[in-house]
Amino acid sequence: MNGEGLEEELVFVGLAAMRDPPRTEVKDAVLKAQQAGIKTVIITGDYGPTAQVIAQEVGIVEKEWAQVIRGVDLDELGDKAIVDEVKKGNVIFARVSPEQKLRIVKVLKQSGEIVAVTGDGANDAPSLKEANIGVAMGASGTDVAREAADIVLLNDSFASIVRAVESGRAIYENIRKFIVYVFTHNWAQLVPYVLYATLAIPLPLLVVQVLAIDLAIDVIPSLALSREPPEAGIMQEPPRSIKERLFTRGVFLRSLYISLIISGGAMFACINTWMAGGWQFGMSLAPNDPVYIKGVTMTFAGIVLGQVGNVIACRTSKQSSFKTSLSKNKWIIIGIAAQLSILSFLVYVPIMQGLFGTTALGIMDWAVLFLITLAVIWAEEIRKFFVRRFSKTTEDLTKHDHT
Repeated sequence: MNGEGLEEELVFVGLAAMRDPPRTEVKDAVLKAQQAGIKTVIITGDYGPTAQVIAQEVGIVEKEWAQVIRGVDLDELGDKAIVDEVKKGNVIFARVSPEQKLRIVKVLKQSGEIVAVTGDGANDAPSLKEANIGVAMGASGTDVAREAADIVLLNDSFASIVRAVESGRAIYENIRKFIVYVFTHNWAQLVPYVLYATLAIPLPLLVVQVLAIDLAIDVIPSLALSREPPEAGIMQEPPRSIKERLFTRGVFLRSLYISLIISGGAMFACINTWMAGGWQFGMSLAPNDPVYIKGVTMTFAGIVLGQVGNVIACRTSKQSSFKTSLSKNKWIIIGIAAQLSILSFLVYVPIMQGLFGTTALGIMDWAVLFLITLAVIWAEEIRKFFVRRFSKTTEDLTKHDHT
């Protein structure tokens, strides 16, 4: 039987089409990535208009400005032109071969970009391997893609990548908060010894008290900072430089700045206590003199209460501490409670007084020392205010330059 006449006298019944829409959470994830300074680019072997529609739906490109570069056109573009097109944005690479995708990744890396590539097929393996971060699909991906990748997404969701970036930024910032907190009490403990050596005053802080702060009192609060949730606005920050170190000049200056407030308040409380007991500069005090012991206790307790304010202030780098509820991190509350409990134990229990060179303090003494806590919190609030103001000014200038 030949095919003649098969398409005659037919009746149109209907038209069937298949559509695989993007996941509902992708659009918000793409927007979040854009705000974080992460540029999302589609490189696909599929038909260009199909990729363009999907890209427009999720917000990767704008309809009016979208440019589709096909694989046949890609061969005619130089490396610099490819980088320029990606940096301009609103570009889609379609009908691209695995070799061309690999070339795009290499070109972007050579230009200084940090490139993450997602893929699920065996033809994506070279690009996944070449990228700084290769992300393979765990549910639908091939074994070859998973083996070549650095990360495997179990749920195949782009939103999971963005959440991972947010978690990574939060962890990085929490490590810095930990460093600031720990170095602050180290500087604060150093100041009394510097004054002891330069001003020839009685020793304001005992070595055993330094060990008590380092090995017991400040342990739980410092670890609690590692449990802080992501700070508001963390995904509006631009990506940090790959060359940036954890211990930057800003971290050093911030820890030094807070430590000077703590040590200054503690030393003021100590010397004021000594002078109230009849001591003057140039005089010595016996180690068992009640006046000397009380002054040393004021220094010790002053540094601890200063660190109470510091752990509250260190929870955020820019946002006001008053806008961040303590209930979001119960470990901070536990840490502060542990600080005050251990301090009270060392100050009021007689056997501990003998071991740590402390004495009981009155209500007015605690009131004076509590001012150090408030001073640290408010000093950090002032710093954060100017940081936010400077960041906003810089952002406004950048927007103005782009327009």
